[in-house]
Amino acid sequence: MFILSPSPSLSLSRTSVLLFRGVRVYRLIEHPLVANITHFTPTSSLDLDRLLSDIRTKIILPSYLPRAQRKKIYSLKWEKKLKADPIVIEIDGEVINFRYQNPLTDIPNTQKSVGAAIKQFETPADFANLKPLLEGVHYTGQKIDQSFYAKVARLVSAKGYVYEMLECARSARRTGYKLDSSEKVNEVLHHVQLKARDADWDEAETRQALRWAEMVIEMLHDEAHQPRRPKNRPLLPGEIPLARDPMVLAAPLHLAAVIASQYEADDVILDKVHKLARDVVTLWPEGKKLKELQPAELYADFDQMGYLLSSNKFVILATPLLHGLETAAKVVQPELASQLQSRCDTLRAEIDEARRTLHPEALRPGNVYSKFYDA
Repeated sequence: MFILSPSPSLSLSRTSVLLFRGVRVYRLIEHPLVANITHFTPTSSLDLDRLLSDIRTKIILPSYLPRAQRKKIYSLKWEKKLKADPIVIEIDGEVINFRYQNPLTDIPNTQKSVGAAIKQFETPADFANLKPLLEGVHYTGQKIDQSFYAKVARLVSAKGYVYEMLECARSARRTGYKLDSSEKVNEVLHHVQLKARDADWDEAETRQALRWAEMVIEMLHDEAHQPRRPKNRPLLPGEIPLARDPMVLAAPLHLAAVIASQYEADDVILDKVHKLARDVVTLWPEGKKLKELQPAELYADFDQMGYLLSSNKFVILATPLLHGLETAAKVVQPELASQLQSRCDTLRAEIDEARRTLHPEALRPGNVYSKFYDA
């Protein structure tokens, strides 16, 4: 029997062909990286159901075919042959027919299709399909842009399902959703902080948000989330790994500081605030702007740190961090508070400068700023 693989990195092993009503059927059997074929559950919308079905049949399922058979369904010379005699495979007991598909007109763009589907997600029933969707697309072996995954995190988290993104990240080897870029990490941490702020800093909600932020930091140490680097491209001089980036550490500091300032803080929370605050001031040299903490070469690459050069993005992501540093400065020991206040002053000036250059129609930066400073 065939073990079918969508990726050249996966090997074929035992092979045979099954006859099904006189038709050659290729059967997918157990494989450690193919536990189950992708299935989607009913959603809140018929249009969304149809879109997910198209993604499954036109993008995901062809990846289960052996390479030689996959080439045939995209080859014009096989159109008539496959119309009368399709390629048939059996996966998890499901028999699937494959006929000719015009690669220019019949196959939807993967990123556009996935983005369109996620934009339509609204209910828990819809979001139950998020993880299977990312797993299915990852199984195809297609290269997905880092910025697209950051967009997915933004779309999902903005709808109140940030924990679902964390679950996808915890299954990175299956979903392909890795916390391996600054933009992805800070998008998730941004919405974790907003979760607590939108709950008016309710203690239970804020403590939960802190646990989620700490979960992100833990994942950054996991091998599954390490950025891929060419062998000849080690860390640049002065480059700070994501797990130690002050911009990243400032998120859990923010949440712990709010708990310490608004509720009866125990020694565990106070120790956590002081440790995170010391880490931030140690890794953030006094007088340096937030957009100067990493080497300048990284800001020339959008997929590295260049995304922060957008005034819109910078105000949105940096505003909660400023609020967190200011809050922490009120609860830590005086000397550490003075060091934090120095970073606050630098960041405040940097945010004010970015706000002056915002496009008049850019509403979200102002909305985020208002949540922390105009409420």
